[in-house]
Amino acid sequence: MTKTEYIDEGVVADVKKDVETSVSHNDKVLSKREIQGWLAYAVAAEPYSVVVISALAPIVLEALASGYGRQTHDRSLPCDTKVTDYKCEVLVGSLWLDTASFSLYCISVSVFLQAFVFISMGALADHGTRRKTFLMTFSFIGSISTILFASITSTAYNLFWFAGVLVIISNVAFGASWVLYYAFIPTITRDHPEVVEVRQNVSRGLESWTDYQFVRDRVSNSLSSHSMAVGYGAGVSLLIVAAGIAVAMGQTTYSLQLGIALTGVWWFCVSFFTLKYMPAQPGTPLRGNANLFLYSWRRLGRTLYEAKSLKETFKYLISWFILSDGSSTIISLAIFMGKKKFLLNNTQLMIGAIIVPFAALVGTYLWLFVQRRCKLTSKQTLLWISALFCVVPIYVLIGFSGKFGLVYEIEIWPVLVYFGLMLGATQSFSRVLYASLIPKGKESEFFSLYGITDKSSSWLGPLITGAIIENNDTRWGFVFPLAMMIIPLAIISWVDVERGIKDAEKFSEEHTDDKDGL
Repeated sequence: MTKTEYIDEGVVADVKKDVETSVSHNDKVLSKREIQGWLAYAVAAEPYSVVVISALAPIVLEALASGYGRQTHDRSLPCDTKVTDYKCEVLVGSLWLDTASFSLYCISVSVFLQAFVFISMGALADHGTRRKTFLMTFSFIGSISTILFASITSTAYNLFWFAGVLVIISNVAFGASWVLYYAFIPTITRDHPEVVEVRQNVSRGLESWTDYQFVRDRVSNSLSSHSMAVGYGAGVSLLIVAAGIAVAMGQTTYSLQLGIALTGVWWFCVSFFTLKYMPAQPGTPLRGNANLFLYSWRRLGRTLYEAKSLKETFKYLISWFILSDGSSTIISLAIFMGKKKFLLNNTQLMIGAIIVPFAALVGTYLWLFVQRRCKLTSKQTLLWISALFCVVPIYVLIGFSGKFGLVYEIEIWPVLVYFGLMLGATQSFSRVLYASLIPKGKESEFFSLYGITDKSSSWLGPLITGAIIENNDTRWGFVFPLAMMIIPLAIISWVDVERGIKDAEKFSEEHTDDKDGL
């Protein structure tokens, strides 16, 4: 596909309008340091997801709860964690909870609160410099909450509830800051030196409107891929350090807590680079009589009421809800299968936790190279990645033959590598494609929806697959994520990106606060 084949005439008209408007208002060009300031936040925060939520927090919460728990069959007896397959419960308020499920409840509560926070601050962050202000506020709240894990001593099992509260607070803060970070992608791309140069060349008649759109898409994918890769790189590095601390301290629970706290210290310190150098990219001023507590809810309500005007954007959101659930369910099933079928120990699970993000780092750059070499659009690249992602559940289902397909333990490692190669690229290209479909000036509002779509789907897969495998072979559980990977292929294929860009441009012009009476 050549540049001139990239977009249709309708979108060319919209790009032309964008170019003319930008030139008339004197282009702002971001410096290299400002772009690095934005990238630095991925380095600061992504390790929280890789090290804390994905690897250490579930283990620590279960261990602390068990340390204060009672045996399920006789609550008069303390939990004996030295017994194989021990079953214990812990009293939280007036409820007795399985200690193995305590971390799941904490994550579930944090996901629910995330949705509330995302909506409450989403549209509000699009005005003035609030996007950066909110991002940094959530960054420091999240990092300090993570650091406080070191305050729970090795004998203070009665503070298991405090560890749960810290996970909830830090995960809500991380999710909110990540939504705001994503919302910078369209604005950073718009003011990137390469994009500004082409935009100015278009105004002088030196390059075409299609050149502008082509370069803008390439720069956006490059920024997204680089941020994803450096984030995974930092996450893998800190996970290795945390594993080293755990080994040196005899793999005690407190050694894992120190690994979590170290991640918080890293998040806190690196965030200062972002605070200093990342541009605020201010939006339009908020009307003086706006209710700060209700504004985002009213703005989102108005947007959803007019959803028919953004059919392509919301079609894509539906596809991402399904695709995100499919990929997260594969991870949950793989961990369950590794523990149940292959009896992997904590060291092997830690190795797996390192392999996946490292492969994701490599895969992000690999697919960026493929996209550029083959001159693919973001949509085409995402379709290819999603199609190849389906190979994972198919391979596991082949295992019913008894010959191969996660039949042997050695197969786990190449499957994890393959999974990682698809995972990072899927996340990177999906957010770029979505960024192209959202109205200008409403980036935070729409990425809050993206964040909710991503997080709120995480309960569906485990619920359905849990019911499937309860009285069946674990492999049958992979039928559901396979379906959840195939269905988005059809929906994404159905998304008309060019039309979506045009609709988003029209929506941003027709639905200002003044026109909507907000």
